[in-house]
Amino acid sequence: MALKDNIALAGVKCTNGTEAVDWVPEVDATLVTRVLDAGGVILGKAACENNCFGAVSDTSCTGPVQNPYAEGYSTGGSSSGSGRLVGIGAVDISVGADQGGSIRIPSAHCGLVGLKPTWGLVPYTGCISLEATIDHVGPMANNVQDCATLLETIAGSDGIDDRQPYNWAHRSVKFGEEVKTHLDKVDELPLKGIKVGVLKEGFSDPGTNPNVAAASRAAIIKLEELGAEVEEISIPLHKDSGMIWSKCLRLLNFIYAHGVHNTYTNKY
Repeated sequence: MALKDNIALAGVKCTNGTEAVDWVPEVDATLVTRVLDAGGVILGKAACENNCFGAVSDTSCTGPVQNPYAEGYSTGGSSSGSGRLVGIGAVDISVGADQGGSIRIPSAHCGLVGLKPTWGLVPYTGCISLEATIDHVGPMANNVQDCATLLETIAGSDGIDDRQPYNWAHRSVKFGEEVKTHLDKVDELPLKGIKVGVLKEGFSDPGTNPNVAAASRAAIIKLEELGAEVEEISIPLHKDSGMIWSKCLRLLNFIYAHGVHNTYTNKY
């Protein structure tokens, strides 16, 4: 497997995608320790976008990251290298980090299964932070089973990251085993009893590529064939989500560039 280059691997330089960071960690991130204890083999670090701050794949200090299926096209970001390495088969699985799509976007671009876990589920200890209230680290893989198994390996409290519930014990939730149980149901539909919501507004955006929409519709039909109960839902605010996200991003940029003074602590 590979690690996004904002995750500490002892003795290996961590760049966070920028030449401004000069850091060689002395200890492993919590998730690295858990992967190694579980028998995982870490081949190296995967390129990420500059400061993990971009949804494309041409801003890393180590150079652009090419899409595994089309040279000259983006892998998405910011976990760009994590997506490409799994996509070309250089590794079986990888770990990415996500604040605003940085696992999900490259996974979509590279045909992978990527999961942004519940906030605080996976310890962020030893990972370079973008903003504590939106930091997530999670698995990227070729299939759901591998993704769930890696999540099971790295999830759970470590007693260090104070964003985590103190009593969510490591490996207490058997994500991998639960998926395998569903897949082993040869005598019944594996998604029977599962409800899937389809966002109506997700298909009404004028910028939606018709090929992407068609592929998504085909996947929805497949879910129904596997036993899922599919229901269309409407969230009108979704049409403004891009603008809302953009404003939040501009605010974060302002905070990092200028600092915000706290009148209670007299600190920035």
